[in-house]
Amino acid sequence: MILPFLIAERGMSLASAATLVLAMNLSSSVVQPLFGYLSDRRSLAWVLPAALVLGGIGTACIGFAPSLPLMFLGALVAGVGVAAFHPEGSRFANYFGGSRRATSMGWFTLGGYLGFAAGPIFVTPLLLIFGLHGTAFLLVPAVVLALLMLLDLPRFESVRTRAHGSRLARGGADDWRGFAALSVVVALRSATFLAAVTFMPLFAIAQAHLSKTSVGGSIALSALLIAGAFGTIVGGRVADRFGRRSAITVSLGLTACAAAAFVAVGTFAPFFSLIVTVGIVFGFALGLSSSVVVVLGQEYLPQRIGTASGVTLGLAVTIGGLLAPVFGAIGDRYGLVAVFGSICIFAIAGFISCALLRPAQAIELSTVESSI
Repeated sequence: MILPFLIAERGMSLASAATLVLAMNLSSSVVQPLFGYLSDRRSLAWVLPAALVLGGIGTACIGFAPSLPLMFLGALVAGVGVAAFHPEGSRFANYFGGSRRATSMGWFTLGGYLGFAAGPIFVTPLLLIFGLHGTAFLLVPAVVLALLMLLDLPRFESVRTRAHGSRLARGGADDWRGFAALSVVVALRSATFLAAVTFMPLFAIAQAHLSKTSVGGSIALSALLIAGAFGTIVGGRVADRFGRRSAITVSLGLTACAAAAFVAVGTFAPFFSLIVTVGIVFGFALGLSSSVVVVLGQEYLPQRIGTASGVTLGLAVTIGGLLAPVFGAIGDRYGLVAVFGSICIFAIAGFISCALLRPAQAIELSTVESSI
């Protein structure tokens, strides 16, 4: 939600703003597999609170940076914080989940969605009052949450020990072919998600003819992300009951339909209420597969859960993030309706690619009885 203010106050183009998003995602995504590999070799629970602080520092610095290169540097630092957090965090979600991994990962992903959704609500008033320097206040929740997590680290280590002691297990051989197919689906899905999150506030503001600093963009983005948060919980339960591949396929099919609805609404009836409604459907549909792709990746690579998480959350997302400037260039030249038309195409490609997914081998897990 910082992007509209950067565009308004710093005169950035859509392509430059999208490149800033790319910088954050590149640093996050490229480094995540490394953290995943390391987490497979040793416990890195201490990284979780450290990553929160690093992410907060990087994001806060974006608002103070006087030039585009320094903004990129702040985005890179924030991205490394994200990269450090996700692989180890998803590993512990796997441990806490026991035999209901998709449901557990759904709750883990819910936290990310709620953070995305709360961000615009929390940040917009700060930016309206203090300008871009209001990003400094983002350090407060980062530090507070890091301290709370630091105090709880002994329980995390206890769960990890009990999981290994009870043979929370790794199943058979790794299925790299199945994991490669999943990475294609994740890359297409991530392109859809990142483009929608980046351009949703701008789309709502432009199509509904709102002020560039209007809270309308924040409301539209928050509605999309809150709906996605509910989608993660529903998707986890659906995946545990009906299968991972079915949940992912349905998710991307519905997402493509919602993206097409964005194009129709933006072209023929650009009313704010309709834009928000379609955003809710889009967010819920895409959220259905958020946690499931991570769990399926872990099941394809049962011997390398951390690596699977790092690649699924990181390297495959990089491919999607690389397209952010392309979407921005499309928006600069053809308008934001064309951006969502492109998003629809990527969602359709992701839906078709689901046919490549192979059944994951059954992995017997001992339920970790722990007080979460």
